[in-house]
Amino acid sequence: MNAVLENIYDRRSVRSYSDKAVSDEMIDELIKAGFHAANGMNAQKLRFSVVSDKAKLKEYSLRGKALYLQFMKEAGIQIPELEKNLNNLDYDIFYGAPSVIFIYSSPGILTAAEDASLAAGNIMLAARSLGLGTCWIGLAAGLGNDAGFLKDNKVLEGHNLMASIILGYPKNGFPGKSIREEPTILSRI
Repeated sequence: MNAVLENIYDRRSVRSYSDKAVSDEMIDELIKAGFHAANGMNAQKLRFSVVSDKAKLKEYSLRGKALYLQFMKEAGIQIPELEKNLNNLDYDIFYGAPSVIFIYSSPGILTAAEDASLAAGNIMLAARSLGLGTCWIGLAAGLGNDAGFLKDNKVLEGHNLMASIILGYPKNGFPGKSIREEPTILSRI
C-alpha cells in the first residue's frame, strides 16, 4: 500500500505517552510539514509555538480546564462526565505528552480555520510516519484567551490559537485500527 495512504488509514489519537522526549529536530520537521499544508490564497500566515516544559504543561492544563469549565457554564452546556474530569486536579488535558505544538492564525486570514486544520492534519500524519503519536486537544482552546499563556508563548496581538496538538512516543504502542463505515457518496454527476 502507498505509504501516505497507510499513514492516513493507520493514524489514531494517542492518549498515553512514554517519558521519552521528542527532539527539537523532529518537532521542527513536523512544523515544517504543517507549514507546507495547503492554505488559502497561499497566505502562509500560520505561526507555531512548542511547549515541552513539564511544569508549564501542568500549569496550562490547569488553566485550560478552568477556562473550559467557564466556557461550558457561560454556554449553558452540561456534560457531567466532562465536568467531573475538568474538576479533577489530577486530570491532564495533555495526557502526559512530552510536547505540545500550538498553531495560531495571523490577523486578516480569510481561511484561518481551514489553514490551521490542514496544518494540524499534516503534522499528525507526519508524526505517525516518524513513529510519534498525536492528538488534537480541543480542551486547550481557552488558552487562546489567556493573557499569561499568550505572553509566555510570545503570541503577537491579533493572532488566534487555532489548534493544540500533543505529541510523543506512544507508551503502549499505537491503538489498533478502528472499524470505519464506508463513506457515503451522495452523488456523482
